[in-house]
Amino acid sequence: MKPLHRLTIFITCILLFSPIVFATTELPWIFVKSEDGIIIHKRPHTAGLVEIQAQMQTPTTYSGFLLLLEDSENVPNWIDNVSNSRVLMQISDAENIVYTQFKAPWPAQDRDMVTYSKYRVEDGQFVLSIKDASNYLAKEAGYIRMYDIDALWTLQPLTNGNTYITYTAYANAGGILPNWLMNELSISSALSTFKGLKEQLPKYQGQQHPNLPNEPR
Repeated sequence: MKPLHRLTIFITCILLFSPIVFATTELPWIFVKSEDGIIIHKRPHTAGLVEIQAQMQTPTTYSGFLLLLEDSENVPNWIDNVSNSRVLMQISDAENIVYTQFKAPWPAQDRDMVTYSKYRVEDGQFVLSIKDASNYLAKEAGYIRMYDIDALWTLQPLTNGNTYITYTAYANAGGILPNWLMNELSISSALSTFKGLKEQLPKYQGQQHPNLPNEPR
């Protein structure tokens, strides 16, 4: 796979308008909804914004998950509102700087973001962290830059053959959108993205990622 298609980001998930950062004081999670096996929680962050957590279990290997994330051409088919994404720099096999554009629902203006991502397999878990890297690229005309991005994907194998996927994230959408609207968008975007993830993952099973260890599944 070419370096420009290695979206180990991702941005992956960074769901459009997820107004969420890991809170310095960890408050209890508040259940939002459960739909199609996807569970969404939220908790207060700062200034009226919330942190979002999405979880589900589904049959996938770590290789299958990572190969999906790296397939840049398929990104718009599962990450909510993504119109384009490309790797700006591949730092190492496990690290990338990525630029992503989002189509914003009316009346919001289109957004973009620049992120640094790094993945690892540790204690049997796959972990992908995503951080803001806005200073890497100058602002693009016609887009509002998202910032303060901080997200974490974790995958853990279950005894029933499924993998438990957890995504926790924050990103300030910028602009003048009211907090209540950003919070609603973050919830709907998380749910839509996880539905897309669940739909697309089967296409990447049975393939071994060259940078991940073989899995006995």
